[in-house]
Amino acid sequence: MSRETELINRIIKGARQLNITQGELAARAGIRQETLSRAKRNPTISLKTFQALARAAGLRIQLVPDNPVAEQVAKGNLFPR
Repeated sequence: MSRETELINRIIKGARQLNITQGELAARAGIRQETLSRAKRNPTISLKTFQALARAAGLRIQLVPDNPVAEQVAKGNLFPR
């Protein structure tokens, strides 16, 4: 499964937790349900659409440093007390 497909599935899961159907999710994001279904199989949607889907599911997109050491420090795991 591609990383993009995994992210789309996480958005759908987040929407499901809010009792939002895939059809409703698509409508709230301003896209057709067919577009969402296609994105699950071939996630070549625009960043704008991806952001709209995330917002509609009560989520936000966040960039994090791609640095395992920084992540461990931020979590307090590098130098445990």
